[in-house]
Amino acid sequence: MSGKAGRHCPDALAEYAAGVLAGPERTAIEAHLLDCAACRGALGGWTAVAEAMTAPAGTPPEPASVVRAALTQAALAPQPPPARRRRAAFAGELLLAELRLVRPSVWLASVLVMTCAVGLALTAGNGAGATVLSLVAPLVAVAGVAGVYGPERDPAFEALAVTATSPRVVLLARVTLVFAYDLVLAVAASAVVQLGAPRVGLAALVAGWLGPMALLSALSLLLAMWVGPNVSMAVAASLWVLRVLTGGIPQLTGGWLAAAMREVWVTSPGTVAATLALLAAAVVLSRHHLRPGGWPGPLRW
Repeated sequence: MSGKAGRHCPDALAEYAAGVLAGPERTAIEAHLLDCAACRGALGGWTAVAEAMTAPAGTPPEPASVVRAALTQAALAPQPPPARRRRAAFAGELLLAELRLVRPSVWLASVLVMTCAVGLALTAGNGAGATVLSLVAPLVAVAGVAGVYGPERDPAFEALAVTATSPRVVLLARVTLVFAYDLVLAVAASAVVQLGAPRVGLAALVAGWLGPMALLSALSLLLAMWVGPNVSMAVAASLWVLRVLTGGIPQLTGGWLAAAMREVWVTSPGTVAATLALLAAAVVLSRHHLRPGGWPGPLRW
């Protein structure tokens, strides 16, 4: 107890004022009060609170005592750190916590699929690396985003539903982690493919998958919040199949559908603008629709 008192522990002062301390603990508090003016001032506030709590039924506490107690406690309370530091520390702690909560299968599946893509790109040759990565990297990111969304895919949903952290913030942290992880994997895969095929520049390889990866991830997030993760994944997979068919079947390479797929599967100002618009829509949707449990859920008409 002397250790607590040495740190001006308000719990110890509250217990002393309430008269529940005895023996060595009470002696240690009294010894500390002799040398600590701050604790003596705080004790006055706690004494007023204790007297108000033990007042006879129907007898209101003295307003001046209650106000003095509140002001004393506020003056002696430790000051919070600056808002910017608090936000940065909270963001780091949240990302670390969510990193432990995301299913390990999400990380492992991304690594395995990307490794297979690199192997296929290196063995195919003839500049196939850019095509392989442009098809695999977006699909991996979309699957990762859909895989961390919603209570049906969240093993810790029951615990998160009762926390003070906004579900939108939790969702943003998880999507950020998964997308950043897949982004790093795709960049590393591009570097390996570029080493095996020096004729293709690293910037060209990255540009081949970055735009569609960001666009489809944003679309997947929006659809997951709107109609559910299963539908989201189905739509993204359908777009991926259309891109494969329009790029591999001669009869489909010259139509309007092939032209539309080429516009989607490229890094351009248009795909960047569309990605930002989809993300803005997802943010707006998350603010206006939450499930009773506290998690953003699909809209029901």
